[in-house]
Amino acid sequence: MTPEQRHRKEALIFLEKHSCRSCRNLEKERKEVMEGRLKGRYRYGCSSQSSGFVCGFLAGDEDLETLSCRLWQGQSERKTEKEAQKLEKELDANLQGLFDRWNEWHIRGCPEAKETDGVYLNRLRLAIKGLMERIEETLEESQYPESYYSPLPPEISEDYIADMDGLAKSAERALHRYRNSPDYLWLETYVKEQSEKRKEDERAAVFLDHVKVLEEAVSQNQFLLMKQEVQQAGLLAELEKYRRAVLQKEHKAPRRTGRKGKKEMSGQFALFEEKAS
Repeated sequence: MTPEQRHRKEALIFLEKHSCRSCRNLEKERKEVMEGRLKGRYRYGCSSQSSGFVCGFLAGDEDLETLSCRLWQGQSERKTEKEAQKLEKELDANLQGLFDRWNEWHIRGCPEAKETDGVYLNRLRLAIKGLMERIEETLEESQYPESYYSPLPPEISEDYIADMDGLAKSAERALHRYRNSPDYLWLETYVKEQSEKRKEDERAAVFLDHVKVLEEAVSQNQFLLMKQEVQQAGLLAELEKYRRAVLQKEHKAPRRTGRKGKKEMSGQFALFEEKAS
């Protein structure tokens, strides 16, 4: 901690008013509402008082400003050794986790695909930098965790895409698997056989467009687009459900019709036979 940071911390302690409102022993989650002659008043819990509550009854929270005792502890006071060790471990684990994530994303790419890996890596770099600054403000220099001394990752070009060769191969495999799936082969035939546009065709177009977009991404080396399309792993499952729903609907559709395309009425032949007899 620099001398300037230490002075700022000491100034905050000095400026804090000695009252229950600014005391770290106050436990507002514990509230006791009074009855009898003190009805309408209440008091909050206190971790230092033997009674377990603050030393007075309140008509409103603003009354906390008027209450104080010799057990007052400021919110900005130095944490106990146990609390400091716990905070040190938490900050160390969080910082190391950010470093590990940056290294993994730099090699394999970010799981998200709305933007390039370079954009996500630079955001992660800012998070690392911010956490290092928080460590400087919170801990004494002798308490800085080991991860603090790791070098800050460099800024990355915003158009950076990790493992482009592997991504291109994955996109080609995904395209081949999708185009040769039984459900997609059925879809191509189904769409060609439709004589008029129906509502189902809007859903079919989504599945057809996936192939067009992925083909374009592969042929033109549009890596971000490849990544976005490859991650639609659930599309084949949705296509399978779509095919099943269409076939089920067609199976339920009435097939028997009378003259002029009208449906046959139930009992039509029985009624004709009765008249003939």
